Amino acid sequence: MPGNLLPHERLDELVGAAGQIVDEIGRLPEAPYDLSGPCEHPIDATVVGLLVGQRLDLTGEAMLQLGLGLFLQDIGVLTLPPAIVQKEGDLEAAERELMRRHPMHGLDLLRHADIGPEARGVVRYHHERWDGLGYPSGLAGGEIPPFARIAALADAFTAGVSQPASVDVLRAGAGTAFDPDLVEVFADVALARSPGLRNIAAA
Repeated sequence: MPGNLLPHERLDELVGAAGQIVDEIGRLPEAPYDLSGPCEHPIDATVVGLLVGQRLDLTGEAMLQLGLGLFLQDIGVLTLPPAIVQKEGDLEAAERELMRRHPMHGLDLLRHADIGPEARGVVRYHHERWDGLGYPSGLAGGEIPPFARIAALADAFTAGVSQPASVDVLRAGAGTAFDPDLVEVFADVALARSPGLRNIAAA
């Protein structure tokens, strides 16, 4: 059973690291830098999601819970066989089914961690889709917790090869994969931090 793969002290370190990222977000300048492409994915997804949280005027405990959820969202992947996680190309049906279990495994790993229900909701629901075709619960639209909607966008955004490409991916998925209102908040955050990107988007 998952849950025995990480000592409790290691989970505490991860939670502490997420808290430190939240603390640093308020000190970030508005200087341009790229938030997509090759990256330390959990860290960059956390940063971009928290920048969106700032734009939504989240403060205090809400930012902490969002940051914890973003940083820990894929911790359940640690319970999967490396051959599946590191596999290049398409997964077989049985492998996909195992991969789709990682949100619930993540909750199990975090069952004793000192994090709140909002962060746990990110871990559980970050692979849900706006159109209801996601997993593990098939939630749709407003049924998906708001922080999980942010996490889905942050994950997709930071996986892109560039910020323009990432904005295109998010906008293409607005109303199907992603909350369409949040897509525009993400795009606005990216455009504000990338010189020339706003002109490209307007062209």
